[in-house]
Amino acid sequence: MLKTVEALIALTVLLSFSSFQLLHQPVQHSSLYQYELAEDAWRVIWLKGGLQPKMHDEWMGGVFGIDEGAMDKSADEITELTGLCVEMDKLQATSCIPGEGAMVLHKVVMAPFYKPVVFRMGPE
Repeated sequence: MLKTVEALIALTVLLSFSSFQLLHQPVQHSSLYQYELAEDAWRVIWLKGGLQPKMHDEWMGGVFGIDEGAMDKSADEITELTGLCVEMDKLQATSCIPGEGAMVLHKVVMAPFYKPVVFRMGPE
């Protein structure tokens, strides 16, 4: 009987220490989470920066009104909210330069011709 009580106390202490250790582990986001966050940030900049075609007076024509100021503002807002740097080569929109381990997305923008863009998002 005494050994059973001793074993239960030892098990309780072991479980309490292991649960305490698990709760205080640093959170490590998966690469899928980082990829989804980078895709969402790209969509925000794509929509706010005027990279999507806008219909103009022509019946079937589209006009691109790239707004680099809006793209820079969106990149700064994303950096402020997430703490991650945003950089887009060939579009001149950057909040800060991402360092090692940044998520890299290869996108194509039609402005008015196809233009490959490398979108990088990650810690400074």
